[in-house]
Amino acid sequence: MKKYTITAVLAGLIAAPALSAANDAPQPGDILEGINMFTPEEGDPACKVNAHATYGSQWGLDIAYGYWGAHRASLNTPGNNNLALIHGQLNQRLIQDESDGGTWLRVEVSGSWALDPSSARANESATYVEGFGSATSVHPDVMGAHDLFFPEVALMQYFAGKRACLIAGVVNLTNYFDAVNIANDTFSSFANSGFVNSTILPLVDSNVGAVLQVELGRKNYAMAAVSRTGVQMGYDPVNGQSNGYCVVGEYGHILCDGKGTIRLNPFFQTIDEECEEGTHHRRTAGLVGSAEYSPNESITVYVRSGFGAKQSLGNSAEISFGAHLHPFANRPDDFIGVSYGVFKGTNSTDEPTEHGRESVLELMYNLQLTGWFKVVPHFQYIHDPAYSPNSDACVFGVQGVFSF
Repeated sequence: MKKYTITAVLAGLIAAPALSAANDAPQPGDILEGINMFTPEEGDPACKVNAHATYGSQWGLDIAYGYWGAHRASLNTPGNNNLALIHGQLNQRLIQDESDGGTWLRVEVSGSWALDPSSARANESATYVEGFGSATSVHPDVMGAHDLFFPEVALMQYFAGKRACLIAGVVNLTNYFDAVNIANDTFSSFANSGFVNSTILPLVDSNVGAVLQVELGRKNYAMAAVSRTGVQMGYDPVNGQSNGYCVVGEYGHILCDGKGTIRLNPFFQTIDEECEEGTHHRRTAGLVGSAEYSPNESITVYVRSGFGAKQSLGNSAEISFGAHLHPFANRPDDFIGVSYGVFKGTNSTDEPTEHGRESVLELMYNLQLTGWFKVVPHFQYIHDPAYSPNSDACVFGVQGVFSF
């Protein structure tokens, strides 16, 4: 889950009346700060933005109750789910350096607990609606192999006058890559995991890795990461059983005075699995692209698409698009979300899918009741879930989120 977005930071910098005409353009380091540091996102005014300026700390905490129900769900899939959810992030400055940005500790914690024995979280073998690559979990921000786990514990070191940064340790790649503003956070946006991040990119968390970020100019940046992929959430990130790794890149271009962002993500992934015949080498590579644009305060739109060549570890193609609409001028933190996606199954010869595609439509509403509490109902229609032909499922739910 992201608590920050490049476009929001740059748009705010450009629009800030305190800036003089000479400083209207983004300054060196602004892009990486927009990626790494906490800034407000839609529907989340409680995010602590400026704490680091005084205390050397930034933090955000979401505590939520969620209910999800499924109609015509897949076999052995729980129809109703009641969950307690928690997600927190901390940036703690260790060494201050005004010219280069300093050294920071990044910690992220997530947890989910079933409130009744029928929920998917209470049965590790049960999935929610078995759409491979889309609705594979009730809440992808927090659903892991353990009740409570740490997706990221890493050091963040800025250098080159804040124009470069290295993050290393146990990293969560979803915090940096494919960070579409309105399709990246299930606490205040779309709940279906097919809209949270690309279903093709290997954006792992809780694994040992490193991310290198560089500003190429005032409107361009590049990132590259290498990470292990074989450790499940909540398990030992060092002594995992798999020898898998992934390499993910991103080139980003900011346009329209910070109102839009275009991203390109090449990737490569490998996992070596032991089986009766010996070691099974599984490889995948491909390219994902995304774009988002906010022409005004009333609407933000996005599109995401990608493909995988020789894909055997996930979907082989996807396209999704959606929007956030702000219909009430007197309630700027309220918005309607609508998104639609089509996900094509694996093209692996040894694990073919029964059916070619799965499509998902989601409608949601973010009702900001106070500065720290919101209610987020949503509805999903999933056609051919788990690529099973001539079937569909309806998912409905609501969550109450306390943000601190």
